[in-house]
Amino acid sequence: MKWIATTLLMLLLAGCGSMGLKKPQVSLSNIEPGKSTLFEQNFLVTLRISNPNAIPLKANGLTFEVMVAGEKLGTGMSDQPISIPANGEGQVQLQVRTSLAGWIRQLANWQQLPGGKLDYDVHGQLQGLNGMADLPFESKGQWQLPALKK
Repeated sequence: MKWIATTLLMLLLAGCGSMGLKKPQVSLSNIEPGKSTLFEQNFLVTLRISNPNAIPLKANGLTFEVMVAGEKLGTGMSDQPISIPANGEGQVQLQVRTSLAGWIRQLANWQQLPGGKLDYDVHGQLQGLNGMADLPFESKGQWQLPALKK
C-alpha cells in the first residue's frame, strides 16, 4: 500500500514540474524601520511580485532571505495567504529580523556606498503554491536609499 502512495506522490510531483509555471519575478520595493530592541532589529520590507503566468498564483505564505551589499541583512516568513493575478503583480509587506551585529555591519557598509545605491539579493519560496508545491524565487537588483531629510 505504501508503494502505491509513494508512486502516486511521485507522479503528482512530476506533473507539477511539467505544468510549465514560470518563476515569479520578485523585486525589493521598500524597506522601512520597524519596532526594534537592543538585540533584534525589525524592518518592514515590501516585495513586488510579478506573475508571468496565464493563471493566478495563490500561495499559503512565503519564506525569504535578504542580502544587501553581499551581506545577509535578515530573514523573514509569512503564513499570510498571497494572491497575484494572472499576468499581473502585487505587493507583499513582510517583517525582516536581523541581529544587532548584522545591523551594525550593514550600517558601516551603507555609509560607504557611492550614490546611496544598495545591491540586494532576495531569495526564498512561495509555499503551497496553488495548493500543490513550493516555488522558489530569486531577484537581484539595486535599491536607492531615500535621501536624508535636513
